[in-house]
Amino acid sequence: MNYTLELNDRTFKAIKAGTKKVEGRTPTDWDKTPYKRLKQGDSIRFINDATNESLEVKISFIHHYSDVKGMLEKEGVENVLSGEPKTIEHGIKSYNSLTDYKKGIKKNGIYAIGLELL
Repeated sequence: MNYTLELNDRTFKAIKAGTKKVEGRTPTDWDKTPYKRLKQGDSIRFINDATNESLEVKISFIHHYSDVKGMLEKEGVENVLSGEPKTIEHGIKSYNSLTDYKKGIKKNGIYAIGLELL
């Protein structure tokens, strides 16, 4: 299956550079992507919301977590976060600052999507 998702410029550049290897996502009121149906081998076309540039990745794994802290501890902050500082506290604050993410994670958990550049 193929999916298309938007990313901010910093996150897009980190994935493109290979420094961000895991994308954390949760269903929200505005994002209806069926994350629980994503499978290893599916592809995602990420679109940079600042430049409209796109890149393709293959999903190498999907892991589900009940909270951001668990995801960051298991997947590694260096693989998940695109900004600094790369700490669990900063990661939790960052994810909770995204529109509807705090509510979405409480309701649906968070999906760690392993990314392999194509």
